[in-house]
Amino acid sequence: MKTLHLLLFLLLGVQLASAQSLQRVAPEQVGMDSRKLMYADEAIETAIAHKDIPGAVLAVVRNGKMAYLKAYGNKRIYPNTEPMTVNTIFDMASCSKSMSTAVCAMILAERGKIRMLDPVSLYIPNFKSWESEDGKDKKTIRIADLMTHTSGLPPYGPTAELEKQYGSPNPDGLMEYIATCPRDFKPQTDFQYSCLNFITLQHIIETVSGQSLRDFARENLFDVLGMNHTDYLPCQRDKDGKWINTADAHWASLTEGDWHSLIAPTEKQPDGQVLCGQVHDPLARIMNGGISGNAGVFSCAEDIALLCAALQNGGEWNGHRILSPLGVKAMRTVPRATATLGRTLGWDNFTAYASNNGDLFSPNTYSHTGYTGTSIVIDPDNDTSVIFLINAVHPEDGHSTVRLRSLVANAVAAAICPTPRVYTEHYYKRFVQFMDEPAITSKDIVMLGNSLTEGGGDWSARLGKKNIRNRGIIGDEVMGIYDRLHQILPGHPAKLFMLAGVNDLSHDLTADSIVSMIRMTIERIQRESPDTKLYLQSLLPFNESFNRYKKLTGKTDMIPEINVQLEALAKEHKITYINLFPLFTEKGNNVLRRELTTDGLHLNEEGYKIWVKELKKKL
Repeated sequence: MKTLHLLLFLLLGVQLASAQSLQRVAPEQVGMDSRKLMYADEAIETAIAHKDIPGAVLAVVRNGKMAYLKAYGNKRIYPNTEPMTVNTIFDMASCSKSMSTAVCAMILAERGKIRMLDPVSLYIPNFKSWESEDGKDKKTIRIADLMTHTSGLPPYGPTAELEKQYGSPNPDGLMEYIATCPRDFKPQTDFQYSCLNFITLQHIIETVSGQSLRDFARENLFDVLGMNHTDYLPCQRDKDGKWINTADAHWASLTEGDWHSLIAPTEKQPDGQVLCGQVHDPLARIMNGGISGNAGVFSCAEDIALLCAALQNGGEWNGHRILSPLGVKAMRTVPRATATLGRTLGWDNFTAYASNNGDLFSPNTYSHTGYTGTSIVIDPDNDTSVIFLINAVHPEDGHSTVRLRSLVANAVAAAICPTPRVYTEHYYKRFVQFMDEPAITSKDIVMLGNSLTEGGGDWSARLGKKNIRNRGIIGDEVMGIYDRLHQILPGHPAKLFMLAGVNDLSHDLTADSIVSMIRMTIERIQRESPDTKLYLQSLLPFNESFNRYKKLTGKTDMIPEINVQLEALAKEHKITYINLFPLFTEKGNNVLRRELTTDGLHLNEEGYKIWVKELKKKL
C-alpha cells in the first residue's frame, strides 16, 4: 500500500511539474495588431531612456495564449549592469494580495472552511470590532471587509516601533498590533487601501488550513498551475545586519548556480545592500520574515500568465483547476454591500488605484498593482490580460510608474482588432521566432522572402559576411512580407534583399496584382527606412514537369512577364535590380533546370551556389 501511495504521489508530482507555459503565438493569431503593440514598446523604451525605470517585462495573454512577451532595458543597474530577460523574477509586492492571498481565501471558501460574512474575531479572538467614540455604536469587521479594503483598518503599521516592541521577525506581534489598533472608520462605509487587511487575511488562512501561507499557496495554487518560478522567500537579518534568505526558492533545483540570479533586485539599503530575493515591503520583510499576506510573492511573467489564463477560463487551465467558475466570478465582482466603493474580493475594479487599467478596456476589467512597479490587468470581456513588470525601486525609490502603466494598457487595448489577413501556422511560428531574436540594427543585412530565402539557412556563412539576417518564411506572400516589415524597418538595416511573388502566383493573382503589391512594399520600405539600400531580386523559374505544385500548372511563362515589370519598378524607384532568372533556366525556355531543384520549385545546394555567387557581387 505504501508503494502504491508513493507511486501515486510521484505521478502527481510529474503531472504538476510538467505543466506547460502558455502557447506563444503571433498577436495576429488572436486578433491583435502587432504593429499597434509597438506603441507599448515605445512608451516603455521612452521611460527607460528618461531613467524613470531600469527595465521591464511586458506580457499579453489573449484567448489563453501568450500573444506578446518582451523584455526591455536592464534588470540591474547597480552595482553592475545586467540585461532584463523575459524569465526575470520580480518582487510582486502588493500584487501578492490578489494573485495569492485572495485566491487562497477563495479556495477555502469554496471548500466550506470560511465564508465572506464570517467575523474576523471568529478566527482571531482578540480582534476588535469598530466602535464609535461614545461606545454606543459597534460594527463587526468581516472577511469580506478585509478583501475589499472596507474594514476601516489603518493603511499600514509603524514598522520601526513594532520591531522595537516585538523584535524581528514576529508575525504574532504584528497580528497583536493589528487586532487592537484604532479603526479609522465604520466598516463598509468607506474604502481605504490597507496592507493590514491582507496580513489579517493571511492569519485566517493559516489558522484554518494549519499551514503557512507559503505552503498553502504552493500546494493549492502555484504547483497546481505549474507556476514553477513563483514562491514566497523567507528572510531575516544575519548577525551583521544583512538581509539573507532562510530557505531556498522553489525554483532553486531548476537553476544552475545561485537561484537569486534570476531575480530583479529592488532597493539599495542604507548600509549599501541591494535587496534581491528579500521582499521590499518593510512589514512583510521585517515583521513577517518574507511570508506575508500583503506582499512577498516573487514571480515571472510566464507564471503569472498561467494564473491569468486560468482566471479567464473559469478557474481551470490545462486540466488543472484552482477555483470554480462561480468563485472566479465572485472574485471579479464588486459586492453589493460596497457597490459604490469599487473593490472586488481581492482585486480592484474602479477605485483611484485602478488607473493601470487604462482608458479603453471594458468596465468589468479588474486589476492590481505592486509598489515595486508590478501590475496585472485582466479584462474578462475581451479575454485579454496585461502583465507589466518593473523593478522601479531599483536602485533607489522615488520613481512613479502610474502614468506608464496606463499608457501601456491603452496601447495593448487598442491593438485588439479584427485581423485583416490570415497566414499559415508556419508563418506565425517564424513571426514569433523573429520577435524573440535580437532586434535588427543599422549594421545588418536582411534576406527577405519566402521558402527560397528561408531554405538558404545561414546566409552569413553562405555569403561570408557577418550580420546577415534570414527573414524568409516558407509559403509567405507579398502582403505577408508587408505585414511583418515592422519587425525589420525600425532598425534601419544597411541592406535588404527582397525576393517574393511566386506564392501569390499560385493563388491565381495576375502579374499586375502581384507587382502592385510589391510596389506597395517597396514604397513602405523607402518611406520608413530611407537609408536602407534595397535590392529587388527577380522571381526564379520553376519546373512543372515535377508535377508537384498543381496551382502553378500552366503559369511558367508568367514569371518572365512579372520580372519585366519588376525591372521597370526597380528603375522607377531607383533601386538595384538583380536578375536571377536567366541563371537558372534551361536553354531556350523559361523552365527551371532539373539539376538545380529538389521538387521543381525549391533549390538544391547547387542552385544556392549560383544564387550566392550573384549576390556576392552586390556585397
